[in-house]
Amino acid sequence: MAKRILFVCTGNTCRSPMAVALLRHMAPHLNLEIRSAGTAASPGAPASPVAIEAMHEVNVDLSDHRSSSLDGYMLEEADIIFCMAERHRKHIVGWFKSVEDKVYLLREFDPERADADYPDVPDPIGRDISVYRHALTMIERSMHEVIKIL
Repeated sequence: MAKRILFVCTGNTCRSPMAVALLRHMAPHLNLEIRSAGTAASPGAPASPVAIEAMHEVNVDLSDHRSSSLDGYMLEEADIIFCMAERHRKHIVGWFKSVEDKVYLLREFDPERADADYPDVPDPIGRDISVYRHALTMIERSMHEVIKIL
């Protein structure tokens, strides 16, 4: 049976879709069902054009992504939930206390996390590509460690 992984961000058009696409690209050999959703997503929205561009630079296609709104079924179904920000983790745990033991901040797995007081992958929405690249770098560093536990 495949391990079910869920990545959560706010709008589900940048960070969590980038994480999904990157994990699929980096670990095609693992038996995983990988999804993403947003705590404030408008269902069906495409990935941010700048997120698509940043992912294209690392040879990963994000153009088919469509956003999903986070729901309780997704949370219960997931084996592991990775949040992009502390506010997402708090939202999930406050809403579904039963999933607390399987919710993590993605940057907990970033070996270069320099500032423990800022555990989030910064939201790049509306910013220039350098901010997307920075977020992608954080996600990629974390993903190397995540793959080891999967």
